[in-house]
Amino acid sequence: MQQQYLTVTALNNYIKYRFDNDVFLQTVYLEGEISNFKAHSSGHLYFALKDDYTQISCVMFQTAAKTINFRPKNGSKVRIRGKVSTYPVSGTYQIYVSKMEDAGLGDLFIAFEKLKQELNKLGYFKEEYKKPLPKFPKVIGVITSPTGAVIRDIIKTINRRYHNLKIIVYPTKVQGEGAKESIAYNINKANIDNLCDVLILARGGGSLEDLWPFNERMVADAIFNSKIPLVSAVGHETDFTISDYVADIRAATPTLAGVVVTPDIISLKSDLINKFKVLNNTYNSKITILNMKIMELESKLKLKEPNLILRKERNNLDSLFKRLELLYKLRFTEKTNLLRNIDLNFKKINLVDNIKNEKHKLFNLYKELNNKFKLNFNNKYQQYILLNTKLESLNPTKVMKKGFSLASIDNKYIRSIKEVQTNDIIETKVIDGTIKSKVLEVKKDA
Repeated sequence: MQQQYLTVTALNNYIKYRFDNDVFLQTVYLEGEISNFKAHSSGHLYFALKDDYTQISCVMFQTAAKTINFRPKNGSKVRIRGKVSTYPVSGTYQIYVSKMEDAGLGDLFIAFEKLKQELNKLGYFKEEYKKPLPKFPKVIGVITSPTGAVIRDIIKTINRRYHNLKIIVYPTKVQGEGAKESIAYNINKANIDNLCDVLILARGGGSLEDLWPFNERMVADAIFNSKIPLVSAVGHETDFTISDYVADIRAATPTLAGVVVTPDIISLKSDLINKFKVLNNTYNSKITILNMKIMELESKLKLKEPNLILRKERNNLDSLFKRLELLYKLRFTEKTNLLRNIDLNFKKINLVDNIKNEKHKLFNLYKELNNKFKLNFNNKYQQYILLNTKLESLNPTKVMKKGFSLASIDNKYIRSIKEVQTNDIIETKVIDGTIKSKVLEVKKDA
């Protein structure tokens, strides 16, 4: 006799028929805790109902879902009424829920709130205990599963933002039995090793049960006692665990954790360029101010008696140039040290060749700046020499050497006989001294 084979569809339809015609499965009343809850855009609700040992899939269509007078979520303890049937396409059975009532908070959610309040009273969440993240970390420790998308995303993000940083992965069980011990052990181990500047504790999204190891007291103690700053990046943006509250910083996702712990190399480069622009503008401003002072001094020299102030102004001018040179050297040394420190930091973190090129450009700019300063300085000094030469040519003492003299009354030089009367005392200044004489007669030339 030839064996008759059924199609998969035929078998699934037969099983569905048996479910739908079983009177005990047409109306069932269950109490349990919601897990893996998803609210579809169509209005349908998909979730699992579980107790301490097993779970069953459930669906509640839009029409029935509108009758709910509370907001169901993961951890909610509910009572439902519905029927058990199968979905032939996938061959799975589930409960089609027609009514849902709130039965109080789930056990896991109650445990979460209890531990949260306990740790809050102990000060585990206080800002004063939060450690700042290092600005330029050299080694980053990642406590997570060594396989999967989470570790790949973190490593990719860190390498994109800051090249050649060392990453130490502490392979960790992040779900199920033994996960809390594995997490706490690796946090403590990272602190004992003392190789990392900052730690990332991470795992992907999941149900409340999946993330529960991160809600354990053992893990909270390890995070709080960590001497190394720790970033918690557990689950999706809407997931919150005890580790998020205790950690120094919470990142909404594991990828964002890679952003939080690393500076942006592009921003660093931009900051360096801006600092050089400030240095250049400061120098140009100082040169402009000194040029104006030199012009002012030149104007004052033309208005005053050259023989009396020549030496004083010459000293002032020399002093100004010395101050200018000293100011330039101080500013240059300060900015050079700043650039050297930045350069040392860049060398320590093994920056890419484009930073070396930028440093070479900066050095060339410095040479150009220095050459311009020297050229400007020489031009101004030549102007000073020329002005001094002109002043020397007007020096009245040179004329005295040829036999000329200067006559004055009461320190006022005599330019006409109208300024002299009989018996006036005249001082006559010659090259090697002064002659005093008395006027006997004033005679006008014929």
